[in-house]
Amino acid sequence: MIERLGTRGYEPDEARSVVAQLAAENWVSDKRYGDSRVRSRALQGVGPLRILVELRAKGLAPETIAAVLDCRDPLWNERACRARVKRFGEALPEGVTERARQSRFLQTRGFSFEQITQAVSTPRT
Repeated sequence: MIERLGTRGYEPDEARSVVAQLAAENWVSDKRYGDSRVRSRALQGVGPLRILVELRAKGLAPETIAAVLDCRDPLWNERACRARVKRFGEALPEGVTERARQSRFLQTRGFSFEQITQAVSTPRT
């Protein structure tokens, strides 16, 4: 937020002061932002590894990221499966080439190896 205010012409010291005051009054919160970002990106079919990178790039502290994002949550397996089904349909991939293609798609979405393996090898129930 401080960088954004700086690009709009505010002095860095002034921006830091305002952001600190807003945080003290709980008007801005990294945790609330992180929660919102994780929820939003997960609904878009993005995996936890990609969300993790995005949160780091936004400057969230590692402890804040750990509080809002659990990469080992079993729900990510279902989300990976949903993303695969949405893109490729219900049928599991047949053959090595198709399996690799679907795996690459899920990898670029930010899902882990275990989540991808689960999504391309387990029929959806």
